[in-house]
Amino acid sequence: MTKILIVSFCVVVISIIIAGCAQFAVKKESQRVPADSPDISYTGRIDFSDPKAPRFDWPGIIIRVNFEGEWIGVVIKDGGNDYNVFIDGRPEGIIVTKPGLEEYTAAEKLSPGSHLLAISRRGEGYQGIAVFKGLLLDKNGKMLPLPEMQKRKIEFIGDSISVGFGVEGPGIKCPSEREFKNNWKSHAAITARAFDAQYHIIAISGRGLVKNWGEKTKESKEPLPYYYDRTLQNEPDIKWDFKSWVPDIAVINLGTNDYSAPPVPDGPVFIKAYLELIKRVRAHYPDAWILCCSGPAQQPPFNEYFAEIMDSVNDPKVKRVDFGSFSEDELGCDWHPNEKGAQRIAGELIDRIKNITGWKTL
Repeated sequence: MTKILIVSFCVVVISIIIAGCAQFAVKKESQRVPADSPDISYTGRIDFSDPKAPRFDWPGIIIRVNFEGEWIGVVIKDGGNDYNVFIDGRPEGIIVTKPGLEEYTAAEKLSPGSHLLAISRRGEGYQGIAVFKGLLLDKNGKMLPLPEMQKRKIEFIGDSISVGFGVEGPGIKCPSEREFKNNWKSHAAITARAFDAQYHIIAISGRGLVKNWGEKTKESKEPLPYYYDRTLQNEPDIKWDFKSWVPDIAVINLGTNDYSAPPVPDGPVFIKAYLELIKRVRAHYPDAWILCCSGPAQQPPFNEYFAEIMDSVNDPKVKRVDFGSFSEDELGCDWHPNEKGAQRIAGELIDRIKNITGWKTL
């Protein structure tokens, strides 16, 4: 059957938005692979209520498939998000979704033999829910058995730093937001890949533990923990099954937005909320290491309260991680870490995990 595929090739230039995007239609004879194929793997919190149209909105969702074929396409209903494309572990390009379009070329002109396709969501829940509807293979292509999934698992609970907000930005001032988010380059994703671990990232830009960025009260109605039990950030009624995916490590990196500007949460309120979050995580994951992070951008009096929190915890598998502050050359959009900054704090987290767990990196 003949399909019209829209191909988006995006050239990311440091000093501009991803504006070098050329589009053209390509007619190809294709075969459809449904989203519920056993040969497709998914990583992240995903709603499989309709197995043929799984939905997701958290950052860092990854879809993988092993195949033979000269080209491969993805069928996805989105319009607000971009997706990194990797073939055999190498960057292939970026899919920039557009409203009204669902079929996109992921890779073409591939060499004979097997290839591993991976696509990862660059953005976050603010960009809306995506619906994945399957793959397109060329007429002679075929699906192959998947490689074994990584055995280690890490969950990250955080804010824009864990999202990867502004990580590809040319500097502190950026002309837009969407183009410079890239969860793949966040310190969270870098850390997980260093240990060849699956990862879930439960993070929302601007959210705090108690108070969200820019809000005019000491306590917000919907800080990050408000969303922690959701399969989808944008749908409160679909609850996540915590028994379906149990991490070895849970990393909490919250507090930056709470103390970014006045009014700020009172100490006892913040301390209580942090201890309650640790208890929630421990209740879901009885055997996991829980790593609580200080820095790299927290403001006073966070460190004072954080020290009291850590002193109050009577759990040998709850540990603290201290990040160094960002230098000027480590800053991307709106004072968030750029690639250099993300890599540096990832290195600090990797070293701490190695020290605590004895894990080896790749």
